[in-house]
Amino acid sequence: MEDIKSKIVKEIEEGKEEEIKFLQKLVQTSSVNHFISDPLKSSPYEPIEKEVAELIFAKLTEINLSPQKVGISENRPNIVAEFGKGKKTLIFNGHMDTVIPSSEYTFSPTSGVIKNGNLYGVGSLDMKSSLAAYIYAVKALLKFRNELSGKICLQFVIDEEPIAASYFGTSYLLRHGFKGDAAIVGEPGAHKITIGNKGGYRFKIETFGESVHTGSREWEQKKEGNNAILTMIKAIQALSDFKFPEGEHPVFPGRKSVLTFPTEINGGKAINMVPDRCVAFGDSRILPGIDKKFMENQIKDRLEALDIDYKLTSIVYVPAAVVDEKEEIVQLLQKNAKLILNKELIAEGSGPWSDMWMFIKEGIPTVNFGCQGEGMHGKDEYVEIESVLEVTKIYALTAFDFLKK
Repeated sequence: MEDIKSKIVKEIEEGKEEEIKFLQKLVQTSSVNHFISDPLKSSPYEPIEKEVAELIFAKLTEINLSPQKVGISENRPNIVAEFGKGKKTLIFNGHMDTVIPSSEYTFSPTSGVIKNGNLYGVGSLDMKSSLAAYIYAVKALLKFRNELSGKICLQFVIDEEPIAASYFGTSYLLRHGFKGDAAIVGEPGAHKITIGNKGGYRFKIETFGESVHTGSREWEQKKEGNNAILTMIKAIQALSDFKFPEGEHPVFPGRKSVLTFPTEINGGKAINMVPDRCVAFGDSRILPGIDKKFMENQIKDRLEALDIDYKLTSIVYVPAAVVDEKEEIVQLLQKNAKLILNKELIAEGSGPWSDMWMFIKEGIPTVNFGCQGEGMHGKDEYVEIESVLEVTKIYALTAFDFLKK
């Protein structure tokens, strides 16, 4: 290992207790995004991440950076901090919000308890551990700023969890000029370097019927009434064998596009009324080459053939996104991961999407790489403390190589 890189690693090791204590504070500070249940109602004025943002702002100030609060509202700001000089810029991006904790937690979801080398709590893995790693990677690099020619842009964003397509977080920063030459998004997982994510199309289908009292003569004699739930069953059956174009994509070996419908369904108003409306939601995960137009046309064609009264509403469309594994940021991350982890990491795509796609759409090569743990979006979420320190080192060394003179 180069002498300077050895010194960077030593700085991180010496600051590990401080880093884990800070991560503990982040986990103990709630930033649960309740808009997950209805993403389209998300508001930039709800102070969901505000306390976490304040903690991060204070820590960045403490290490002699000059953070900014950037966003539509002071109640829900993104935090941005830049360090260094030069034209070349590397972005570290991550979200401050968390999912709603599972009801199956065996302890307080905001406990931040440390046990058996793991730090527990909602958001510990997804992805407050990466946020801490960004800060302490830069803290180590500050002592070697004269060896760098370029900038690091730290971005701590809001409102990612509901659909990773929010107008208020990463998208807002990109629209306001916070761009770079490459980006790392620290979503969980240090077992591979993610160089792409499937896209997605989420939608709502409503079916309509006619309401009537279930005890009425008109319903009994089939003169009035039409059960919207039975109509929805026809729609479900029509979409159950949805066909996608055949073939694999090299970034997603062994993976395929998939439509899941319904993922949520409700209908009816009372036990003694024929339902006049039923609503169901669907989710598709799509490989490159499949877009919103394809999905809408295929769904409409199948429903039109049923001759039913329905309405299709698009909720969100995210395009599949990939980067070339020969990109500099991919190569450097692989090199430094091997240096720290003593193993070669593969580079391939993943099923879930993140804010990564927004950068790629802007022509910014971007990878996902984060910490190891378990329980993400489930019960008793935790991050491995050793992984947090390893990932911090990998971030710092990758940034050094990307920006060194």
